[in-house]
Amino acid sequence: MKFESTLDIVIDEIRSVLSGVKDSSIEELSESILRARRVFLFAMGRSGLVIKAFAMRLMHLGLKVHVVGEVTTPSLGEGDLLIIGSASGETPSVVLNCKKARKLGAAIASITASKESTVAGHSDIVITIPTKTPKVPDRAGVSSVQPMGNLFEQSLLILTDIIVMNLMESLSIDSEMMFKNHANLE
Repeated sequence: MKFESTLDIVIDEIRSVLSGVKDSSIEELSESILRARRVFLFAMGRSGLVIKAFAMRLMHLGLKVHVVGEVTTPSLGEGDLLIIGSASGETPSVVLNCKKARKLGAAIASITASKESTVAGHSDIVITIPTKTPKVPDRAGVSSVQPMGNLFEQSLLILTDIIVMNLMESLSIDSEMMFKNHANLE
């Protein structure tokens, strides 16, 4: 495949899945993030890498943010928000943490490829990126020429960056202000 034609296909796939995300779901998640005492984020694999990038940007906004599984992550409780990223919504550790967060009284938001997933069923807010996933291939969604879960992971990154931009507007924070929270021990 030639680069330009492949690029056009990939961009069209991302546009196709993200064009179905409703503004209201972005607003609902943004408001929940702002109301939360603290925001916890969790995902596995490549989705986990994207969720960590989202956590970093939320920290740059000055929010209290923690990535589940890191050694400095405190206990979760009432008033907190857990944001889950999972294409299948069926990854065992993700489902387990979602159920545990519910018992601990935290609000739960999920970004998933399937609104019928177990994780979505436990979530207060569900944002669906309708892609097919190798773990649950029979679910509805956009097929991709890309390998494995690439389309979901790329779309998750762009979606979370758009959420950050929405939060920047709500908080009247610009990139220069965010940079003051950027790491200075590198």
